[in-house]
Formats: sequence, C-alpha cells, structure tokens
Amino acid sequence: MRLQLTSASLLILCSFCAIETNAFISGATRPTSVEKSKTSLHLFEALFEAENEKLFAKFDADRSGTIDKEEFKDVVKKMNVSARRREILSVASATFGGIWVATASNTFQYGQKKLRKNYIEPLAEEAMLQNFPTAMLSGDVDRAIWKTLKARGFTPSNTIFGHSVCSDEVNNRKEQLIPLMTDRWQEGFTLGGLGGLPFAGKSGFGAYLHHVPDSGKLLVLFAPHVGIDSEGRVGSLQRDGQAAVSSACGAGIGAYKALQAKKSTPEDPLLAFNSLQKEDMDTTFDPQLNQIIDSLAPRLNGIQESSDSVAFVTYQMYGIIQELITACITQTPDLFQNASEVAVIGGIMINRRKGGDFFQPLSFETRKRSSSSNPEPEAPIDLFEEAFGKRPNLREVMGSEATLERMRIQ
Repeated sequence: MRLQLTSASLLILCSFCAIETNAFISGATRPTSVEKSKTSLHLFEALFEAENEKLFAKFDADRSGTIDKEEFKDVVKKMNVSARRREILSVASATFGGIWVATASNTFQYGQKKLRKNYIEPLAEEAMLQNFPTAMLSGDVDRAIWKTLKARGFTPSNTIFGHSVCSDEVNNRKEQLIPLMTDRWQEGFTLGGLGGLPFAGKSGFGAYLHHVPDSGKLLVLFAPHVGIDSEGRVGSLQRDGQAAVSSACGAGIGAYKALQAKKSTPEDPLLAFNSLQKEDMDTTFDPQLNQIIDSLAPRLNGIQESSDSVAFVTYQMYGIIQELITACITQTPDLFQNASEVAVIGGIMINRRKGGDFFQPLSFETRKRSSSSNPEPEAPIDLFEEAFGKRPNLREVMGSEATLERMRIQ
C-alpha cells in the first residue's frame, strides 16, 4: 500500500514533526492537539505557503505528483539529521561559552602579568617589595593553591571554599583573588567582616562545615588587607571614581587611630595618620570595630621599632585572624565527622590602583582525620613552600624577632 501525500498535507505533517522535535530537544511538555493544529496552521500560512510547491517537489523524487513510503522515509531521515544537528550545535555553543569565559580570564591574567611593567607605579612597587617582599599576583596565588590542593584530591565537587576577608568592596573586584577562587571552586562561604576577622563566629563556621559534601573537604582563606597608593604610602588607596585618597583597611587603621587617641600606644614615629577626627573615636553601636580595637591593643608593643607602622598593624591583624580561625577549627568537635580534610591559607591582600592586587602568603597547612573510622585529626601538614616557595624575611618590617615569634611567622 502506497502512502499518498499532497503538498499541503506534507507541510502540515512537517509542522507536527517540527513541533514534536523541538519539544524533545528543549525538554518541554508535549503540546496538546489543539496547540499543534494552531501552530501547524500558522507555520503553513506564514512560512511555507509561498514555497509549498518547491518544497513538495524537493521530496517528490520520482516526480509522480505524490510522495510514496520510501520518499517519506527520506523526509523523516532528513528531519532527524536536522534535529541532531541543532542539538549538537546547542551543546557546542554552551561548551564554547564556558571555554571562552575561562580563556578570557586566563588571557586577562597573562596580560596583567606580562604587561604590568608598562603601567606600574614605581613608589607603590617599592613600598610593596619592602613591606611584603614575596607578594604574588592574585592569579598566581589562585593557580598555586589549585595545583597544590588538586594533587591532594581537592576538587570543586568535593570541596567548599570559605573566606575570611574584609567586607570592603575593593576585595571583590573582578579578576582578583576572592572572585578568582570563588569561580575556581564554584562557590564561596563568607566568614569575614570588618578587618577580615571571622565575625561569622563559631556558629557561622559550623554552618559552613555542615554544607560540606559528604566526606568532603574544607578550604579556608583568611587575610586582612592593606592599600598602597601611587606615592608608596602603605594604608592608602585611590579608589575607582574618587579623586581623594582613602584608607585601606579602614577598620584596621581606624582601630589604630582610636588607640593612638587614647594614648594606648607610643607616638607613631612615622606620623602616617595624625588627622584623627572626633567622629573617628565614636564607637557607639560599632561592635565589630570595638572587637578589633580590643584585639589589637595588646599587640602593638614593638611598633616603634618597625619600618612602617601601618604594615606592622596589618601583620598584627593577620595574627588576630589566624588565632580566631584556628580556634574555630580546633574547637569544633564534629569537624572531622563531617569533613575529611581542612586546608587553611593565610596572608595579606594588597590592594593596588594599577597593576593588579597582590597577596603576601604567610601560611598554608592542611589537617586530615586519621581515618574514616577515626575522626581524630592527624598533625597539621605544612604546604607553604610547596605552593609558594621561600618564606618572606619580615625582620625589618616587624622590628624584632620577638614580634615574629609572637605571631608564629618564621
């Protein structure tokens, strides 16, 4: 029995097939018979009417005026090929888009590194090398951490990234460390508040822990931040869209100025910030700043011996955050019942107006549970030199070996 199709019936059949094919590709719900009829009629009238005879002739291979069963099979075959082609193209487009985004980021990092010598600020560069001698570009830090942890089995699918850095928006600029690592690990839990202290507290750390994939891993990065302006002043930063120079980190420097005003510290020999205003001392309903002041006050012994008072304060802020993060880890009893390994990276984020932001690495260690049946942790493993190379010599900026020992910075 021959299957007879006129040109009009062929077009309506093609419309039905097109609707079914598109629904299959897109995953949409199958349309009703009424919807099919309306859509078919619309397609027939708007798209195919002028070309119906030409289209029919294309598939009427034997020019008999009808389309037989074999000719119809050829129609279906061509439609299936077309559908597969559209599906392949859609997948390819999505894949290309992902590759393009990754490639664009890599290209930016490469260009920033290779071309920055053409637009760096010499005084800022000199101040950074003096006070943060082994600082690395954000992209280099991101890749070093990834390479080191990937070898230990850390992947985006089994790891949750958390960061304790200052709330300042300058720390979230595109293509800098926190956005790069968040993109790398696919999400990020915010632990930090002003100054980078983990104001999420133990409750926040517990919530972060309980989001970890089953038998997965935690990755924590903590850091205070500091700006360096074009004149080489540590603690200053000209922000985008502002003509004036502002402080960075405002919270850390604000705490330092408040302590200076209370005469809790020796007179700053550098007189870097001697413009204390009355409102700077008002700490009413300012719990985070109050906590920073209380934590910083006992740590300023030796500041008069340092080469830069603000750099000294920034390193002390690092020490405060390190102690608080360590307490969250060691005082969380069910830590290794939920996570199999915890990696912790600490350092200082350095904000620059030109040439990209930097990170001064200061610590990198990992802790593992003994076994799946024993949640007790093994001794910490130091990964610093594997990831970042030689440790920085901070004797001059910290003023004394005693200060370095108090901060556990070698």
